[in-house]
Amino acid sequence: MEHLEQPDPLTWDDRRLWFEARQQEQARHGGSRFSEQATALTVELQACYCAGAWVACVILAGAIVESQAEVSGRHEAVPAEELLWLRGLRNRLLHENRAEPLLTLEDHWVRRPDWEAAARRAVSLVFLAMYPGA
Repeated sequence: MEHLEQPDPLTWDDRRLWFEARQQEQARHGGSRFSEQATALTVELQACYCAGAWVACVILAGAIVESQAEVSGRHEAVPAEELLWLRGLRNRLLHENRAEPLLTLEDHWVRRPDWEAAARRAVSLVFLAMYPGA
């Protein structure tokens, strides 16, 4: 099971390079006032991303985007529809609907590609929030 095993070094490095490329792409446009907590959580986000902890990435990304928006005063840095998507997904992960859970144990085997895509989208939103000049 990939999610319980350490990724091989090549996979880890591919993920690290993808993450850093997204950050560098947005950073070229300059940043606003950075939240200390958002910046620290971004380091944690990168570790989760490289490890393949996709659901944790979505949850952390939601916290980072909100923290950065609060400190920078740039609440419009992330498009409204994207922010609604991220908040909605994060909230459904944190506040379980027992009749219809968003995440199941089985999802760790059968929906990993879906969660990886959600994590990539969420990470991209983090960098939009941190470097809103694009």
